[in-house]
Amino acid sequence: MTSQLLASRERCVDEGLEAAAATNPGYLYIPEHRLIADRRWLMKDGKGKHQVALVTGGGSGHEPFCVGYVGTGMLGAAVAGHVFTSPPPAAVAAAITTVGRDNPAGVLVVVFNYTGDRINCGLAVERCRAAGMKVEMYVSGDDTALTQLEGTAGRRGLCGTMFIFKIVGAMTEAGASLEEAMNTCKRLSEAIGTIGVAASGCTLPGASAPLFTVGEGVMELGLGVHGETGAATIKAGTLQEVVEMLLNHLTRKDSETRLDLQSGDKVAVIINNLGGLSQLELSNLTNEVVSQLTENRGVEVKRVYPGQLMTSLDMRGLHVSVLRLLDPTWLPLLDAPTTAPAWPTPYLNTTTTSQFSMPNLTLTQTKMDTGYMLSDAAHTQALKACLEAVVAQVPQYEQHLNDLDTTCGDGDCGSTLIKGINGVSKELSGLPLMYPSQVLGVLGEVTASYMGGTSGGVYSILFTAAAAHITSPKASHRLTWATALRAGCDAISKYGGARQGDRTMLDALLPAVEVLEGSPDNHDLRTILKAMATAADEGSKKTAYMGARAGRATYVRAENVSGEDAGARSVAYILQAMAHY
Repeated sequence: MTSQLLASRERCVDEGLEAAAATNPGYLYIPEHRLIADRRWLMKDGKGKHQVALVTGGGSGHEPFCVGYVGTGMLGAAVAGHVFTSPPPAAVAAAITTVGRDNPAGVLVVVFNYTGDRINCGLAVERCRAAGMKVEMYVSGDDTALTQLEGTAGRRGLCGTMFIFKIVGAMTEAGASLEEAMNTCKRLSEAIGTIGVAASGCTLPGASAPLFTVGEGVMELGLGVHGETGAATIKAGTLQEVVEMLLNHLTRKDSETRLDLQSGDKVAVIINNLGGLSQLELSNLTNEVVSQLTENRGVEVKRVYPGQLMTSLDMRGLHVSVLRLLDPTWLPLLDAPTTAPAWPTPYLNTTTTSQFSMPNLTLTQTKMDTGYMLSDAAHTQALKACLEAVVAQVPQYEQHLNDLDTTCGDGDCGSTLIKGINGVSKELSGLPLMYPSQVLGVLGEVTASYMGGTSGGVYSILFTAAAAHITSPKASHRLTWATALRAGCDAISKYGGARQGDRTMLDALLPAVEVLEGSPDNHDLRTILKAMATAADEGSKKTAYMGARAGRATYVRAENVSGEDAGARSVAYILQAMAHY
């Protein structure tokens, strides 16, 4: 028993979504995908299909984000992952399909800049495009906690993104095109900055202690919404002193991420309660922020939105987001009506079940071309033997990979990888080994469904992108596979934001691909695989001396990141097993 009033750790997210649907008759809830959609998009007369639809997704624990922003003038659909966990690609694809099938105006997926969200939403976007839908994805980052952007995963997506939901949502409601919506997202991001402070960490459902503690007389400055500590520890002070520190950091001149706030600017402000502040505290903070912006900085505050817009469970803290109203059309768009309950009007649409139709969520993927085949029985046997070797040999490293992951992750890298390998084992006997594109496609599905999370999304993108590029034979088997794997690595970089040298799995994978690309065609498979395994092993070892510049580790203090990267070592173990098939 804990003091938390939750149904259970396993069911708390589902219970919350059921409550959202029960209190908003205009919502359609699809429980298998943890998906909430505006019923307007399912009307049988086609209403709603004439305009661009906004979709988002993200982990739970941030309520009312993300489903609270579904409604006319904001989001068409939103999908929730478990607590602090990005939703799986299939769920995001279901959200896109709900509002995007047969919608010529298209869908804009707004993604918060976290690796897991980028990977899983990116994979869903690719799948929906392959099914013929018009989809674009925008990655939003408004965090100003970092002072330098080079060598980092970039600005985190925080509550300032709600300005994008509201303004772009109102634009698309009025008929703006997908291109106009994308351009406005970019302009808004350059005009938004967010900074936060907290006096305590948050407690996960079922846990007895918070994820981090804050000492007496200090506060954490520049923190996100996933239970991570801040960019710096500052001395606690009076209300006036804390707000002054926040605004100074938001606009500091030596920071690449600062908000260039000028005297005379007109602004809109969000004062976001991270979950644990009393209403009286929030009102005092709101008054102080407005006062200092107006009186000390000469800024005209046109709109202010205090409340719980994007929480971090029960964290005692706040985020302040400031939008410079650089475009005269933005304020009317902020004032445009919306039925999204978190902005904050309840959605009271009373359409009946007979007036809408359930969406068809089955994606019809373009059938992979089978132009590249392994017609030689020895080649199909070698492919099967490599997969069998991975299944047989890699599980022994589960605990070692978990140990490597404890310094900057959840300590489950090995366990997550083994879930994927167990899935491969179940599918192995039925794989169409003659058709590598189909084999890679199955591996993409298996890793996404069995592993889940960021790791599953990364491996799934690798295999899915490789499958699409292996369909056209090259001059040799070696070159065909090298081209496909290079495409897979490029896709990981595209959606995950990582590059070689960022202390990720790519630091082992890319050197191995480079070996494959440079190997002579007359070398036998074992020789090439051993060389690839050696390159991956060397690349993984180098990560022990790298600073993290991508993924969750970038938000962990450097002194707490040690040893090899667990993802890179996983790749090395996989190739090592294949080299000894």
